[in-house]
Amino acid sequence: MNSIQIFLISFFTVSLFALSLLIGKIYSVVLRLSPGAFRGVMIFCLVGPAIFVLSMALSRLSDGLFVRVIYYLSSVLGGVMFYLLILGFLLSVLLLLGKVFGFALPIYIALGFVFVALAFSAIGLIQAKFIKVTKYEILLPNAPKEWDGKRAVLVSDTHFGLVNHKKFSDKVVKKILDVNPSLVFHAGDFYDGPKNDTTLITESWKGLTQKIPVFYAPGNHEEYGDYAGFLTSIKNAGVNVIVDGVVDYQGVQIAGISYRNKKQASVADGVLKSLKVDSTKPLILINHPPTFQNSALEIGADLMLSGHTHKGQFWPFYYVVKSVYGKYIYGANVDGSLTTITTSGIGTAGVPMRLFNTPELVEITFRVK
Repeated sequence: MNSIQIFLISFFTVSLFALSLLIGKIYSVVLRLSPGAFRGVMIFCLVGPAIFVLSMALSRLSDGLFVRVIYYLSSVLGGVMFYLLILGFLLSVLLLLGKVFGFALPIYIALGFVFVALAFSAIGLIQAKFIKVTKYEILLPNAPKEWDGKRAVLVSDTHFGLVNHKKFSDKVVKKILDVNPSLVFHAGDFYDGPKNDTTLITESWKGLTQKIPVFYAPGNHEEYGDYAGFLTSIKNAGVNVIVDGVVDYQGVQIAGISYRNKKQASVADGVLKSLKVDSTKPLILINHPPTFQNSALEIGADLMLSGHTHKGQFWPFYYVVKSVYGKYIYGANVDGSLTTITTSGIGTAGVPMRLFNTPELVEITFRVK
């Protein structure tokens, strides 16, 4: 661990405790808690972050049941505290206005905010359990006529790890089989580091790849754990892993590149231009983030399949992520001859909630010109 990582971890930890104590202070003032109750709230606001930090540390060492339970509960608590913080800032504004204009804020206001935070958290937890199927029809110029009407499924951001594991994997596989596509694309973040028993996930996905071909390119979360081990597990499951390369499948080229952020645009551009692409055949590119459209256009890509954004995953992060990815945050966007499809993904990262944001599979029906 280098000095920068140590600094970032330390900063994150201190900020976590500070924000937690701030939440406790704001609500204690409005609820007019007694000194004893106030001390109890402050102790809770110290213990909560401590458990979260402990669970993060333990997750580097083990993926046993105890660690999974602690990690999950602390992640849920993190989501609740997030909404308490968001609403707490609004509450502090009301407190300030009360002091300026000389009125006392009723206790039921704070209780209402607590209820809303809990309600948002509960809805987010429930919504994360449902999977919808979003459908698109895509023209694939110069594809063999056999591709007309062929259906594919795009899945991304499964994030198999301490929160979503074998049971969730089986659920995703079954949902894909229910759609019954001709082929499947996985746009990265298959796994979520660090510790992970990949054997169970490998066996789960064999149930899919033995019936339907699956093509995959890695995302950034594979890099947070045993990258080589994760990719080996995915290969052992029978998935076609494409890392900075291109393969031919029934007359259509399928390319995949490793995750690169926007600052690595020149690297991604070089990798894309180095691919051995046949300009007479259609090209489908799997690129985890919905970026580098210009480079994709230059190499003649017809369709780019992406995830990564989670469509913000839980409100109000949609607006934060949209400020980074713009129109590519979600859905199908056309730039000249290139169509980019960004899925909101099917799993969760960090907080296991998806508020106002249902997980999805994307069903693509191809049409041939």
